[in-house]
Amino acid sequence: MEGTRVTILQEIDRWAVGGDERCILWLSGWAGTGKSAIARTVARHYDNEGCLAASFFFSRGGGDSSHIGLFVTSLAHQLAECNKLDIQDDVRRSLREHSRIASQTLQDQWARLVLQPLSRHRRTGKPGVFLIVIDALDECEDERSIGILLRLLPQVRELSGIRIRILVTSRLETPIQHGFKRIGESTHHGFILHDIPSATINRDIQVFLEHRFSGIAAEFYFPDNWPGARVLECMVEFAGGLFIWAETACKFVEEDMFLAEERLNILINCSSDAVPEPQRQLDRIYNTVLSASVPKNCSQPEQERIYDHLRLSLGAITTLFSTLPAAALSRMMDVPTKDLLRILSRLHSILDVSEDPARPLRLHHDSFRNFLSDETRCLDSRLFVDKKETHARLVTGCIEVMSLVLKEDICGQSMPGVLVPGVEINHVQQCLPPEAQYACLYWVQHLIKSGQQLFDDGEMLQFLREHVLHWMEAMSWMGKTSDAIRAMASLESITEVRLLIHDCNVSNGRKLTTHRAKNVRSLTVSSTIANDF
Repeated sequence: MEGTRVTILQEIDRWAVGGDERCILWLSGWAGTGKSAIARTVARHYDNEGCLAASFFFSRGGGDSSHIGLFVTSLAHQLAECNKLDIQDDVRRSLREHSRIASQTLQDQWARLVLQPLSRHRRTGKPGVFLIVIDALDECEDERSIGILLRLLPQVRELSGIRIRILVTSRLETPIQHGFKRIGESTHHGFILHDIPSATINRDIQVFLEHRFSGIAAEFYFPDNWPGARVLECMVEFAGGLFIWAETACKFVEEDMFLAEERLNILINCSSDAVPEPQRQLDRIYNTVLSASVPKNCSQPEQERIYDHLRLSLGAITTLFSTLPAAALSRMMDVPTKDLLRILSRLHSILDVSEDPARPLRLHHDSFRNFLSDETRCLDSRLFVDKKETHARLVTGCIEVMSLVLKEDICGQSMPGVLVPGVEINHVQQCLPPEAQYACLYWVQHLIKSGQQLFDDGEMLQFLREHVLHWMEAMSWMGKTSDAIRAMASLESITEVRLLIHDCNVSNGRKLTTHRAKNVRSLTVSSTIANDF
């Protein structure tokens, strides 16, 4: 919002364009202090100036954006498109010289797709300043890769003829703190958001609340001065420096015109204690929102059913490795879409729930995921999400979806030499709807997280016997053949997968032809190769 976070934005700008030789600025803080909003604001400003080299926003539960796999290649693509850098030909040359770069180590990718092209940047006049923004590094699921990345980033200081500045935001997670300690203070400047004077933060939250409530008052036909200065002061105090508290509170109040004043009173009167630490304040509003989502005029059995549906739905949404539309999630959970949307309709303050069932369901803030799976924070045991139990339910849903959808030659091409680029993506998506693609990609990960084992008479072994080759074909159509191989390797950590695959009901000599091998020729996967996996 214009006129807020002025101090920190000025600090970032001074670091980026001034004489500070430290190439990295690490902006850290508690969940909900506004790190991502600042990162987006800075990225937008430098993009408008033509000096945003690249950006990557990690997101737990965001599929490819939850891990390091596509980080360097995404940056390289953006660097090549930055007009002021003019290194597109150099990126192309690196790709030609290292055709298998996407499957190589993070160090090799960084050196060949980022450092080498940037080193060839043709300087004209004074060295330009270009910014790379890396947001929410703590939401990258691979701690080891975080450490490697933090050792690689300072290498941009060695570039001549160009100044690269890297803004990194994250929570104060231990692996990240250790990573920055290892690279030393000479390479990075640390800025902790929650150490900013509270008066400055409270002023910004006051401006935000005044703006939001003026809009709510106009929409709901309340007086212009509603809800009054005293109420806003209470809300600023209760926010405890967390912008996510203020945002969630506003969404909670504006969800229902007829309950707006009642909900506002709940927020400011539910505790007479001294203002607690920020996390406890955030937990308090999450507990309040969840409690208000269950109608009080229902019978006890009806309330229990609502609680069960809420726990299962929220558990799935907060545990998924990638977002899914309501329609796809309902098919995986075997719940009618209209029932799922009805269950979630009272949770707009913490979920992005669209009436369009094809639009992905998203959390407004990742802190809700951690809240729901921590029984010391989620005070209503009826809504507490057991992670292992939820992963187990999702494994079952994945297996059921794949068993229903997968079959030989699922895209109906008949000719084994057809390449993936030669088939319209809409046709592939029709044959492999979102829930089937999700199930194919993540069933093994859910299985491992659930702590389950494969047994001779289990549904997963039965699935492998009947559909393992169909699954590999589907992964090939999705361009995820290497992910299938890695998934099979992961299975070895929990069972003797070689013996299981060998036991699959595949006759000798039978072959399943999939349709992608690096866009060059078809990949024939025989039962012998399957046994090798």
